[in-house]
Formats: sequence, C-alpha cells, structure tokens
Amino acid sequence: MNVPRLLFGAATLCCVLPLVYQARGSTNVAGHFDRTLIKEPKYQSAPKYSLMALGKSGDVKVWMVEDGKRLFVDKNANGDLTDDGPPIEPSKVRDLGGNRWDFEYALDAITPADGSRHTSFVLRRWNYNDPEDRYGLSLSVDGRMPMYAGWFGTFWSTNRETAPVIHFGGPFTPTLLRRREFTVGETQQRLSLCFVNPGSCPGAVSRLSIEALPRSVTPELNIEWPTAGGGAPLRTSYELRSRCCYWEFYTTEFAPPRGIVPGQAKVSVRFSPGAMPIELTTTEIEEPVAAAPQGPDAAR
Repeated sequence: MNVPRLLFGAATLCCVLPLVYQARGSTNVAGHFDRTLIKEPKYQSAPKYSLMALGKSGDVKVWMVEDGKRLFVDKNANGDLTDDGPPIEPSKVRDLGGNRWDFEYALDAITPADGSRHTSFVLRRWNYNDPEDRYGLSLSVDGRMPMYAGWFGTFWSTNRETAPVIHFGGPFTPTLLRRREFTVGETQQRLSLCFVNPGSCPGAVSRLSIEALPRSVTPELNIEWPTAGGGAPLRTSYELRSRCCYWEFYTTEFAPPRGIVPGQAKVSVRFSPGAMPIELTTTEIEEPVAAAPQGPDAAR
C-alpha cells in the first residue's frame, strides 16, 4: 500500500494544524530505550538526531541524523551510519517566494537484518514564514501499514542521548481529535478519532494513516453519558464513516443527547463489522463533559 504524498500549502495546513489530541493511558516503548549509535560519519554542520522504533515491539532501531540539508538514515538498522551509502539529498525542492519553501528526503525502503522491509519513507521539511522549520514524516511499516509523525512539536535533538524516539507500528491508543471535551447542549458538531502511539515526547507521536484500514472497516464510538442524580446513563453510538487529513476518522452527524450533565463520558471503540484490525492499548477512554457556556460566550 502506498503512502499518499502530503501536499504542502495553506489548504493542507489548515486541514492538519487544528487537530487537537492528547494520548491518554498509552504505552511508551521509549521509556528506557537504548540509544546506542555505534559509528557516525563526519558531519558538515551541527547534527540533529532522531530515532525510529519499528514494528509492534519496537525492537528495530533506525537512526535519522540531519546534517544541514542532507539526511543520514541507518537503512540496515545496525547502528552504523557509515555503511548505508551517501546521505539523502533534498528532492522536490520548491521556492515559493517570500521566505516560503519546502522539500523532501525520500527513501524507497529500510531493510533491517531481521528481513523486514519498511517502505515509502518520506521526510518533509518546510518553512512558510514560520519562526522555525517544520517537519512531517511518513513511513509504511512492513510495506503495508502507512503511518505519520511530526507536524506538532519536534522529533529532533542536538544530543543523541536525548534523541526523541518515534514508534512506528503500534500498539495504538484511540484518541479524540479537534476537542478537549464535550459540552452540554452543543449542536451538530464533528466527532473525530485517530489512533496514536505516544513515542518519547509530544513531537514524536506517531499516527495511523486512514489508508491503513480498508474502507470496509469503520470505527464506531459508543458513548455512555453522565446524567443527573446518578441516574442511569444515556448511551449513543456513532459510526465514523468519513476520513480526511491523513489520520482522521470522523462523522459530522454528532450532538450530545438531551438530559446529560457535566461529568465524565465513557467512550468505547470498536470496529464494524466487529473485526479488530489493529492492536489497541485500550478500547475505552474517558472525556470530560463541560457545562454549557454562559454569558457572551454562549452566543458565539
């Protein structure tokens, strides 16, 4: 399965940047991760380090080191950056004028000694009049599970001992997007979900691509809502049949039911028609339910 190439520009960024999520209750493969790097090339500038952990267990470690505007990738995952051929040079370079530019580093495959093959590696770098350059990374784990990382925060460090670790391959934590809470009385809204692995820091979060799941597989959210006086909770279900923005599953046919009160909503995730195509750290998450806004905010 090919990872779709992300298009740069204002329209794409408007689609991607507003996504808000927090990975709750997820496992972190990078907690005590071995960051050994056996051998490095001679760099031309101050290097920036990042480390990918590939596969379900994260046992395959692949270093990325950016040296100015060239990229070293440990393609055979042996901890030696001097036996992988020349560094990757920028391709698809665009000068958009007004201090706006972008390019990408592309690599066909990462081939560790364990026989696995991870394809369609593309690291994008851009600056559209931003204070700092931005990065987005895509990779197809085992050639069949496309994933993304970057866009939010950074996955680079100038010190290899503190290099962020990006875990591509799961397990995944279901996480709501575009909101931090539900609100009593909110009307027709978007209800969105993605599947993430937290990595070692916020900038190293990885996300499952919408292309990783067949169109026949639809995430479904079942929500148990708090009610007044400790009464029986209300329950509603929503099928997330729409997809966009590379990692977002959503429906626009969502509104909390009447009769709910502030508290905690219990959200459970399942896949129709019942298959579980990816491993999840949990199928249940909790989200706060806030009171309806009062005063001037209520009219907005």
